[in-house]
This record gives sequence, structure tokens and C-alpha cells, in this order.
Amino acid sequence: MTHVVIAGAGIAGVPAAYAIKNRLGPQDKVTVVSDKDYFHFVPSNPWVAMGWRDTKDISFPIGRCLADRGIDFIPKALKKVDGANNQVELVDGTKLAYDFLILATGPKPAFDEIEGLDPDKGYVHSVVHMEDAHKSFTDYQEFVKNPGPIVIGAVQNSSIIGPVYEFAFLVDADLRRRNIRDRVPITLITPEPYVGHLGLGIESDTRRLLEEALAARNITYLTNVKTKKIESGVVHIAECDALGNEARTSDVPFAYSVYWAAFRGIHALRDSTGLTDERGFVKTDEYLRSTAYPNIYAVGVCGAHPSVSKSPLPLGAPDSVYTIQNEVDAAVRNIEATLKGEALTSPAPIRAKWLTDMSKSGALYHSEPQIPLRNINWLKEGKWVHLAKVDFENYFINKIKLKPATAGVPVSSHIATLMRKLQTPEGESAKVSVSSRAATRPLAVPVKKDFDYDLRALSQTLGQEEHALAAALLESALRDAKSLLAGVKLDDMQKFRHDLMIADLPENQPGVEFHGGGT
Repeated sequence: MTHVVIAGAGIAGVPAAYAIKNRLGPQDKVTVVSDKDYFHFVPSNPWVAMGWRDTKDISFPIGRCLADRGIDFIPKALKKVDGANNQVELVDGTKLAYDFLILATGPKPAFDEIEGLDPDKGYVHSVVHMEDAHKSFTDYQEFVKNPGPIVIGAVQNSSIIGPVYEFAFLVDADLRRRNIRDRVPITLITPEPYVGHLGLGIESDTRRLLEEALAARNITYLTNVKTKKIESGVVHIAECDALGNEARTSDVPFAYSVYWAAFRGIHALRDSTGLTDERGFVKTDEYLRSTAYPNIYAVGVCGAHPSVSKSPLPLGAPDSVYTIQNEVDAAVRNIEATLKGEALTSPAPIRAKWLTDMSKSGALYHSEPQIPLRNINWLKEGKWVHLAKVDFENYFINKIKLKPATAGVPVSSHIATLMRKLQTPEGESAKVSVSSRAATRPLAVPVKKDFDYDLRALSQTLGQEEHALAAALLESALRDAKSLLAGVKLDDMQKFRHDLMIADLPENQPGVEFHGGGT
């Protein structure tokens, strides 16, 4: 029997558990341990901080979802990894032996590195944790009653900077909706040498487009800035030169502020012998295996990712949900390959895409951190990005919530349901239509002449437009086909679907392009 332990029940840990369970045999065991008993879709935290999502919209108990798939769950925090003896110790003293360990713990915000940065101090807010994001919204509701300057920033060594821009645009849109934008100066502070750097480095149209977007919304930005200290109502900063030396210090006042901290590894990993680098991130090889213990894998932000570009002020390597899911897939497949005695595969190069919301318009960051770096990098604006991010949130959460599929003939097929509906009095008076909310793609499907006659005759019988009925029948047939997939095949389909959805976004979705910063 093979036992795989997964530390973490978030956007890396739960998909890893589902995937490895599908690929192991029925006699094998998968156990998930976590310091929380719920799943939380972290990328939606900025929306929680603006009141556009409630915490219950992006989190739910995870134990039942894991149990439905035959995965054991222990809601206890990790205390230490004993790689030499293939054991993990939990905070209650429980020790679990493993054959393979997947670390998906996420990071810990390094609030202590900047005086006054910790949201518990009450000076600035954070959206890293769901509870902090909720507190940010609670205080924001009080702020709008007596508005003043807003500062949105990231400190040096920050790695996930895209959400800083996202939040600035969200705040701008909300203040305009409330008709108080003219009373609220917004300042964005970033350690990047220029806006749109994102820790990747090579200049392109992203810089110009983002500068124009910020200017169009009257958002002031300060780049190459070291955040030195935060006190009540003021951020003490140093603007630096091209070598990272402090050139000028100043104070930026605020009535409300949200700040992104740098990350480090969690205590349990830092306290484990030989596992991490100086910041507590797990050192891995190109196959995502620990450099010290080859049966330990690290996926997501808890893994040590070297900076992909030099900058005057230190910046962490960027990450995204997309890259994390690619790492999860690579780690799971490499564990399977090890068990089968097959060659391992490296997840690099990995595409990273940021779907950054600009409210009614939107922003798409598309970067490709490979060698040579930054082959593609642009920013687009359009309402479709907002819809794409909503759809992706729904897709990801539903994928976690859905009960596991089992191969077999469904009791009631989607085609049967559609046909019954079209033959009811209500259905006979309604017309089948292709959904206008989602993007559509023409699909030329050759069919035998007899089936063509059947389709045309059926459309006349039901009083439906031929192409719309064909599309509805095909959609129903695909749902039925998907319901017959199980295990590895379903896992593969979900991955391919995700990759196709991401790859299609910039090319096929309608949007509003920038025109001199306007929309």
C-alpha cells in the first residue's frame, strides 16, 4: 500500500489530493492535513474586501468533499516534517508515516519585517487571509462615511503584486459608484522599478498600457519605493535610485490603506531539518522534489522559486492559480511515474496568467516566465476579463464541491431532460437559444444525410430553429459523455479544459481595447 500525505487544503492541496487519489490503486491511501477545516478560494479575497463577495461565497467545509472521494482528512496543523524518517508531526503530537509527501501549505505573511504592517496593529489592512479581507471591508464601510486619502501598496520582497493593481482599480470603481471618487486621492506604492514589472522584468506594452489605465483613473503611483515604517495615518517611504539606494524619503498620509506583505515559509517548514531556504520556502529540483528528500514534493507558494529578474529592490517570484495547478499536475504525475519506474517530467516552462479585474472594464496580464523570459506580455482591457474571472472562480469552486463521478449509465440523461422539456406546453412555446452570456464558437460538424434529415425534421416537429436545437442537443450529449468519465480520465479532461479556457482568453473573447487610456 502506498500512502500519500498532503499538507494543506487550499487551491494546491485539494486538487492534488483529488488527482493523486484518481491515479493510485484502490488499496492505496491519501491523507490531507490542514490547520483549517474549510476550503478557501484565495484569489477572490480582494472582492471580499470590497463587499463584492461574502466569505461564504468563497469558502466551505472540505471534510465531506474529501470523504466522498475516499480521502482521509485531519484538521490539525502541521508541526514538523521529519524527512529522514518519512514522517510528519501534527500540533497535537500525532505522527503520520508517508511514502510520498506533497507540501501545499501556502506561505506566511512576513508582517514583522516592516514596523506597523501587521493588520492587528490597526494601521493598515491586508487581504491575504479571508478574515483580514472581511475586516478590510468592515472598516471600508466606515471609511466611506468620512472619506479621505487611500494608499494601496506592496512592500519590498513582495511576490504577488498583480492584486495590488487589481485592488486599486476595484476601489476606484466602487468610489465612483458611490459618487465620492473626487473626495478620495488614491496612491499606489510598489517596489517594482516600473508599473507592470510584476517581478518578471522585461519592459513591453504592459508598462505603457498600465500607466495609461492608472492615469485615466487619476491613480497616483510611486515606483521603486521601499516601505520603511507604517504608523497611524501615514506610510514612511524611501524612493530609491537605479541601484536600490535611498534617494529621497517622504511620508504618504492615508485615511484607509491596504498593503501586501512579503511572504516566508510557515513555521512548520522552517523548523524542519534541511528542507527550506533562508526564507523558509522548500528547496526543490526541476521536478518539484525536495533537494534533500526526493519523496517530498512542494507545490504552490510554499516552494522556493528564484527571482526571474533583477531589480533595484528585491521582488519575489510571481505565481498564479494557473502555474500552481500546473505544478500540482506535474507533482502528481511524477509520483505516479516513480511508482511505475518511468521517467519524470518537469513543469517548466509554465505559463502564468493574471486575470486582474478593472471593474466594468478589465485587465489581462499574460506572461511567460521561461528562458528566454517574458516572451509574451501584454495588458488588455475589457468587460470580458471580469466575466472570465467570475467564470473561473465558479469553475474552480464547483470542481472542488462536485461529488466524484462514477462510470455508468446515468439514470436520467441531459438529452432526455431536454426532450421532455421541449414537449411540455411551456417548452413548445419557448425557443431554444444559444447562451448569450458566454462566448460561442462556430463548430462545423459533418453528419450523415439521414441524421441531417432527422435534425431538420425534429426541429420542425418541435418548432425550434435548426442550428439552436443542434447546439442544445450537442451540449446535452457532451454533459452525458462527461458524466460517464471517472477517475484519471475525468481528471485529465478537467486539466485539458482548464488549459483550453486559459489559452483562449486573449484571442477569442470580446473586449474593449485601450485607446489613449480611455475605454
